Amino acid sequence: MDALPEQPLDQSRSNRGDPLAAQASATVISSPLSAAADGQMSMAEVGRTLQGRSLGPYLLERFVGGGGMGVVFRALDTTLNRIVAVKVLLRQQSADEEMLRRFKNEAQSAARLDHENIGRVHAVGDEDGWHYIVFEFIEGTNLREVIQESGPFDLPRTIDTTIQIADALEHAAQRDVVHRDIKPSNIIITPAGRARIVDMGLARLHQPTGDQDLTVSGMTLGTFDYISPEQARDPRSADTRSDLYSLGCTVFFMLVGRPPFADGTMVQKLLQQQHDAPPAIDLLRPDVPQQFALILGRLMEKNPANRYQRPIELVADLHAFAAKADIQLAAFRPRDLVPAQALEQPPAAKLPWILPLFLLAAIVAILWYRSISMRVDAHQTASDLAAKLDTELALDAAASTAPVAAENMRRVVAVPVGPADYASLAEAVSAALDGDEIELVFSGVREELPFAIDGKHLVLRAAVGYQPIIRFINTPVASADSATCTITNGSLEIQGVGVQSGSLTTIQKRSTTAGGERLWQPVLFALHGTAGLVCEDLLLEMLDDSENLSDPEAAPALSSSASVIKTVCESTEASTRQEIRISRCTVRTDAVFLDASRGGRVDVMWSGGSFKTPARFLLAEGSSPSSTAGKSVRLSLKNASFVCDQGFAFLLDSPARPVAPLLQVLAESCQFVIPQTNALLEQSGIADADFYRTAIEWIDAGSRYAGSSVFKRIDGSAERIEIEYAASSQPLIHTPQLKEPPDELPLRP
Repeated sequence: MDALPEQPLDQSRSNRGDPLAAQASATVISSPLSAAADGQMSMAEVGRTLQGRSLGPYLLERFVGGGGMGVVFRALDTTLNRIVAVKVLLRQQSADEEMLRRFKNEAQSAARLDHENIGRVHAVGDEDGWHYIVFEFIEGTNLREVIQESGPFDLPRTIDTTIQIADALEHAAQRDVVHRDIKPSNIIITPAGRARIVDMGLARLHQPTGDQDLTVSGMTLGTFDYISPEQARDPRSADTRSDLYSLGCTVFFMLVGRPPFADGTMVQKLLQQQHDAPPAIDLLRPDVPQQFALILGRLMEKNPANRYQRPIELVADLHAFAAKADIQLAAFRPRDLVPAQALEQPPAAKLPWILPLFLLAAIVAILWYRSISMRVDAHQTASDLAAKLDTELALDAAASTAPVAAENMRRVVAVPVGPADYASLAEAVSAALDGDEIELVFSGVREELPFAIDGKHLVLRAAVGYQPIIRFINTPVASADSATCTITNGSLEIQGVGVQSGSLTTIQKRSTTAGGERLWQPVLFALHGTAGLVCEDLLLEMLDDSENLSDPEAAPALSSSASVIKTVCESTEASTRQEIRISRCTVRTDAVFLDASRGGRVDVMWSGGSFKTPARFLLAEGSSPSSTAGKSVRLSLKNASFVCDQGFAFLLDSPARPVAPLLQVLAESCQFVIPQTNALLEQSGIADADFYRTAIEWIDAGSRYAGSSVFKRIDGSAERIEIEYAASSQPLIHTPQLKEPPDELPLRP
């Protein structure tokens, strides 16, 4: 919902002719001033009295609404400098000691909940006789108003919203919290389309007589348009299944635009909830399939024993129905969902699963133990891995310096004189056989054309006594996955060579000029299939040295598409890996170093040297649901420095690629410099933010971190989590001062 217009404190909306408008949200979230019932102007009076005052550290900036329990303010948390919602109880409620006790107990219960689809409780307090609760301030519009303004939902949106609400109820049920007042006005739809339940755990509080919520003995029974039969009889008997019944009535409202029993007096509605079957949804909405009507009918069974017993069962059935009906959902699907029908199978039908489950549990236990051991003895593990890296690099170096037969040697020279001499690198690469070496017999800068290596393993190195610098000429190519150097199911080892790439902006502009199609990606090395790249003692520049960097149309594309290395792997086999080894190299670029968005399983070992970019070191994107092997990147970093203005690594998943990538990093004696406000590690996706906490495993062994205080930033579907270095699970050495390592001399002719 848009920002609230300023209104006089006594201004209200009329409820006449609108039976739903009378259901004042117990928590008003970014909503115009709600109307109190006739004779309850005390809410406006309280708003006028408290607006501009402070309760504890909360400055009540603006009165935004009122409900049965009290009044709500948009407030500033002066301690943490954030916007919150503060609900203040009316004086007549504060005088009841029993009500206050329940008020605090329920608020504490709600504070234990931490879910992306539940409005969070931050604090409870009192000052000068005013008792208040501090909530997360959620921008959005309640579901009731969304339906009133835009009409009923279509089936996919209804299923998406229902899954989100049910997932939140499952989270609450696991913590023995029952909402007791699920209804459209207690569900906020954010601008991003996410559903958030508000007033979780607070619905048992007594409502004033004027509110149209039914109360008995100081306990809220619920709004009678959505109340379950057993909750109406005895509110103390309400459990998760009661919330599911109310959710069923809410689903009916989403599809039809009114509750199932919309007509009649309060008593008539309660009798209908007790005894009458709800109207057939497929008669009111002929586009609703019979299978979905059965799901909704089970939600609204009068007998709790005949309903879904757990919200997760409903989630499973909805996902199964959507898959069968070929309905694309935005809601995240947990990997371990089992349809409710499967949950109800007799024990004999479950026996074939017992052995695999035991095996799975054993594997998980072993992995958990290994993970704990790794974290407890991280330094020892780092030393072991580093020793392995040193051994591998030493073996590689020994192999690369072994004598090579003359027939396996190619030379790039200014004037070819022999059969093994070539005037250009592209010609030498094309003529080379598997295992050949190519020597660059020149010093200074030499322009070369792009080339491709397919199924061959080649070595490119400077001849003894020479200092060659290759400057690649940027020319359009036929494939978007091609690059200056494309390696397919082969490898290239580069030793002691300087490498320059042309203007990234020029490449980007060329990529959009050939018939409107993108023919060139600003990528230096592209690894396809089982490919590898080894760089030793390399000086590399991939900078935009043109004056086009300030071009507003060109500059934004640099960080999104330009990369030093891009991995492309269409194979779904877990054994397919791409390896990158960097030793004693200096890399200066305006691009990302590694774009693993289309890679499979990538290993990077970097020892010595430095890397500097205004972008990031790593980008990785999720996999499609059909992929059998998810994407993973493993980095082993030792004695190197990394200066990355946008952060070190960024991992992303999306509805089209919902399987989140994984990252494992060993950082031994390295230096990381990240400017303020940016995070070292960033993860963004469509799932709950908590889901991503384990997607990145970072093992530190004596590294140092400078600049930004944010170690990890997680942007889930509806929430951002920031973890600072001081809050990391392992001790990290951080200083806010930016101390970049000395810059290396640039490559120049």
